[in-house]
Amino acid sequence: MKKLALGIAAIAAFMSSQVSAAEFDFRFDTTRTFFDGPFQTIRGVFTTSDTAVDRFGQTAYAITGISGTINDVAISGLFAAPGDPTYYYFTTGPTFLDGSGVRFNAGAAQNIAFFHQDGVPATEYRVNGNGTISAFGTASSSPAAAAVPEPAAWLMMIAGFGIVGGAVRRRTIGATVATG
Repeated sequence: MKKLALGIAAIAAFMSSQVSAAEFDFRFDTTRTFFDGPFQTIRGVFTTSDTAVDRFGQTAYAITGISGTINDVAISGLFAAPGDPTYYYFTTGPTFLDGSGVRFNAGAAQNIAFFHQDGVPATEYRVNGNGTISAFGTASSSPAAAAVPEPAAWLMMIAGFGIVGGAVRRRTIGATVATG
């Protein structure tokens, strides 16, 4: 019984470490385009590591995932270029992405770049990609709302209560038989 409880505790610790990353909602709306390209609307969530680093004197977290849409097309994930770059999300300072920004894939479009460009106001960002997207616009970000526990977390919590309840019941039955 003790081995089973220890095994379940280890699985619970592993699963809880997988869901503890921070999330930040972001919004981007084009206000001007280049080369008569289409206007862009990007909405989504950045998932980040839990470990803060100092990047150019600002508190930053590595971006580990992205979800959302660009012009109602689902973002399918981060773009991994040769050398596997790390994208950073700032929680201090005027911008929420470092100068290299973040690159992602959406639909058939690969390597779309979303970044803050030097020399423009802190709330303005740029999006480029596939030779047809090139636009500036305002962007904002905020911590995502508190997440509802995942089904796996609920399952582990319920299993834990069951094991503790079973152990307590077994102990009380054993004590009753011994004294009876």
